[in-house]
Amino acid sequence: MKNGLNSEVKNEIAELLKPILADEQVLYVKVRNYHWNITGSQFFALHVKFEELYTELALDVDELAEKIRALGVFAPGSMSEFLKLSGITEEKESNYPDQFKMTENIANDYEFLTMRIKDAGAKVQELGDEVTAGQLYSLAEKYDKHVWMLKSTVQK
Repeated sequence: MKNGLNSEVKNEIAELLKPILADEQVLYVKVRNYHWNITGSQFFALHVKFEELYTELALDVDELAEKIRALGVFAPGSMSEFLKLSGITEEKESNYPDQFKMTENIANDYEFLTMRIKDAGAKVQELGDEVTAGQLYSLAEKYDKHVWMLKSTVQK
């Protein structure tokens, strides 16, 4: 079955997806770093939560990379590519903020990623790929929930 998108449109969609993939991968590394290095009174709860998040991100990264490949475009795969494309910054070497700042940083990164996903979803929808737009909106919905829960965790 032909999906009706020409190669130019597929390339355009793939280019919209690449920064999202990069954001997810950089966030994955950051959350895993925090999981390993968290300390404080909320250690057990956040250690478990961060593991849930990076495990989910690993699956999301794979799914999005495969979507890019299905569009006929090579997915970025190196950290240098990811860092060039991502709007999310890595944690500075040996910089381990406290448990509350870690949680806030992750919430803010998910919030940024969610906005980027929603913007891309609207553009993908305009390009006529309802399936990919739907996938993006579902991802945004899931990440919105993470933002709410993480921000609620550190709310004073």
